Amino acid sequence: MKNLLSTKWFPLFAALLFTVSACTTAKVVSSSGGPTIQQVQQEQYAGPKKRIAVTAFEFKAARGSREVGRGMSDMLSDALFNTNRFIVLEREHIKEVIQEQDFGASGRVKRETAAPIGELEGAQLIIRGSVTEFEPRCKGGAALIIAAQQACVTVNLRIVDAKTGRVVNATTVEGRSGSVGGGLVFATGSLPVGLGGWAKTPMESAIRNCIETAVQHIANTKL
Repeated sequence: MKNLLSTKWFPLFAALLFTVSACTTAKVVSSSGGPTIQQVQQEQYAGPKKRIAVTAFEFKAARGSREVGRGMSDMLSDALFNTNRFIVLEREHIKEVIQEQDFGASGRVKRETAAPIGELEGAQLIIRGSVTEFEPRCKGGAALIIAAQQACVTVNLRIVDAKTGRVVNATTVEGRSGSVGGGLVFATGSLPVGLGGWAKTPMESAIRNCIETAVQHIANTKL
């Protein structure tokens, strides 16, 4: 081991350990079971689609900022839309929609092109989340042998019935760093504002794995 960790071989050994740790995938801490996310994508889904809205995630982790929570909730909205199983409603930027409707009713817009008032759809389900862990460097896997970097993200999720206000499902999802884009189905595309600084780092992989796992859980939950 002493020779292996010599100056000559250390870079190669460190790279090997990072590759091993990168194989770690996200997991649902409290899983609902069901088909894999790849199977969900391949299914020709023709069933009813719930109207769903994602609120801005609270940020309760020791590191990071509130913008991280907003960025992750935006990613979840996009990923849920990509499943083709939900009607995703805009809530984070609903003011812009209302302003456009008010502008259409002002008389300054052609009547046939104006967005009508009173046509906004109400959500049946609301997804609430809180980021409880956002660690660019956390312990686990091969990091016990050498200080290989591994990023970790944990989010507490709640699915709320908008009609009754009842919490119909609650779980915790976790993402750990792996190969960016490896095995991802829905959590793709550029990182949103608030998360762009983590692009091409282990944290980007952890974030995407966490969102991917959240989508899998929501899609597999009977609502």
